[in-house]
Amino acid sequence: MREYKETCKGSKDGFPIVGLEHLIPEEINLKMWDEEKENTFTKMFRKGQVLFGRRRAYLKKAAVAPFDGICSGDITVIEAIHDKILPELLPFIIQNDSLFNFAVGNSAGSLSPRVKWENLKNYEFNLPDLAEQKRLAELLWAANDAKEAYKRLLTLTDDLVKSQFIE
Repeated sequence: MREYKETCKGSKDGFPIVGLEHLIPEEINLKMWDEEKENTFTKMFRKGQVLFGRRRAYLKKAAVAPFDGICSGDITVIEAIHDKILPELLPFIIQNDSLFNFAVGNSAGSLSPRVKWENLKNYEFNLPDLAEQKRLAELLWAANDAKEAYKRLLTLTDDLVKSQFIE
């Protein structure tokens, strides 16, 4: 994995905006963002890259980008090195306790600790071959989809029960 660095040099019109407040702890899917909002962000990200909240890493904020956009400087944009890590597996490599513990242990600052990419890039882990990565990514995304479906079912069930009390 490597840090992706691109700066928006032109107009920011039409680009969704992602700040740390949009990253939900321990949630791999990005579900919130702003559009057409005044901001000072210039860091670009691309669809499929991982947005890692480098400030207060103990909050475990990292999500895969579902679109191209602009993000806060307190977010590190990480992309897969294509011949080593499958982009589909990268979000799960990043969104795990081992990496977050490493990030917290390498953060600096007391009030609002941040981890720098120079430290984060030294995280080491065992990586299977690309065929096994593909199999793992398919399993992990299927499990994530099942979890998301279950969350939607719980919300709908809760809404149904509430509607019965309103009647």
